[in-house]
Amino acid sequence: MKPAVTIRDVAQAAGVSIQTVSNVMHGKPSVRADLQSRVLDVIEQLGYYPSQAAQGLRQRASHTLGFLVFDPSPRALADPVHGEVIAGMCDVARTLGYNLLVDTPLIRPEAPAEHFLRLFRTRRVDAAVITLSGRVGGHEEVISELIAAEILFVLLEREIVGDHVYCLLGANYAGAYQATQAMLERGHTRIAFIDSLQMWPAVDQRLHGYIGAMEAHGLADAVRVVSSIDWSAEGGAAAMRLLLEDGALPPPTAVLAGNDLLAIGAMHTIRAAGLRIPEDLAIIGFDDFEFTRYVEPTLSTVRLPSYDMGRQAAQLLIQHLRGEPATERCFVLPTELMLRRSI
Repeated sequence: MKPAVTIRDVAQAAGVSIQTVSNVMHGKPSVRADLQSRVLDVIEQLGYYPSQAAQGLRQRASHTLGFLVFDPSPRALADPVHGEVIAGMCDVARTLGYNLLVDTPLIRPEAPAEHFLRLFRTRRVDAAVITLSGRVGGHEEVISELIAAEILFVLLEREIVGDHVYCLLGANYAGAYQATQAMLERGHTRIAFIDSLQMWPAVDQRLHGYIGAMEAHGLADAVRVVSSIDWSAEGGAAAMRLLLEDGALPPPTAVLAGNDLLAIGAMHTIRAAGLRIPEDLAIIGFDDFEFTRYVEPTLSTVRLPSYDMGRQAAQLLIQHLRGEPATERCFVLPTELMLRRSI
């Protein structure tokens, strides 16, 4: 078994005294910035971060919450869902005397949680709401390191277990199942689903909700999924073109999109092809962004309470920081089918 890293190992590797390492770990202002940075780098490289030191750092609260998004897209923060979550968090944080830091940390294969952990170790944030892109099961190393370091965080749209972890999820499976059911009740059997190559766990649940409803009606063989290159309206338009131009299969009469941006792009392609919505092709989105009520025709969609998720996440973190952790650790917020003129 590899011997545990000690404070003496850190001091030796950083070329400083043990007292200097201790001062850095406990946030004392007497340490020069360059020495602090060097010690923190060595701590991360050697994996030295005892829980008692973590407690020492947490005693010097910054009164700042983080909203941290890992997504390879440079426009990740432009996603309206993220904007709604941030707005909800700001509402609570401002009221309770906290600030909010928004960041898209880098994740390197050799140190997947380094950027995340530094934000906490340097006391820039006390706790954070974290969202990780990618398919279910991805970024396990990041999550494991956050849990091992006893970081307090809320993870969105993923269910995990940890002493300092809360989970907030939308009822994505149920919402997609209900939306597909609504199309089936209107006589549609050729129903397609548009997702993205840049999958998220929430959208994976939506896909399975669609498949579940199709299978429940004996239409497993009619399941049809096409993937956009991303989550943009442009990607949705391109995916819809693939569905309409596929000569091997008849075009769908209804589409469920993984989010509202994909749906808006799909609507553009449908109209450009000379088809009517919903007479020739019905469509339902997901998220209920504000613009869905102002397009023509108004877009039917599944409402995800993103703003409420942000509010509840901030409340959970601040309550925990104030010594009152919630007994329940995983929360599922209901979705709502908003039927408008596109179906």
